[in-house]
Amino acid sequence: MLLLFLPLTGRADSIAMSDYIHLSRGMTEAEVLYRVGPPDHETIASDYYNNILNKTWYYIPSKSETSNRSWITEIVFSGNGKVRSLDRYKP
Repeated sequence: MLLLFLPLTGRADSIAMSDYIHLSRGMTEAEVLYRVGPPDHETIASDYYNNILNKTWYYIPSKSETSNRSWITEIVFSGNGKVRSLDRYKP
């Protein structure tokens, strides 16, 4: 049973360009999770009534990754759970 949960506890690291090019605006959170896995970090912006305004997922490279893969990927979801913007930059 423990083996089923091991992939969920590891770091996501950076996203390979071959996977990143398959992400697009309008995708759902489930589609992104399926393609690239869970994020390393997540921020949520909500209003006074705790309605989610947007959610940002960050995929951060580990220190052991080579320099050609060391891109931080930032995916912003709108309140309805669809990708609003995708960004990729060097740390």
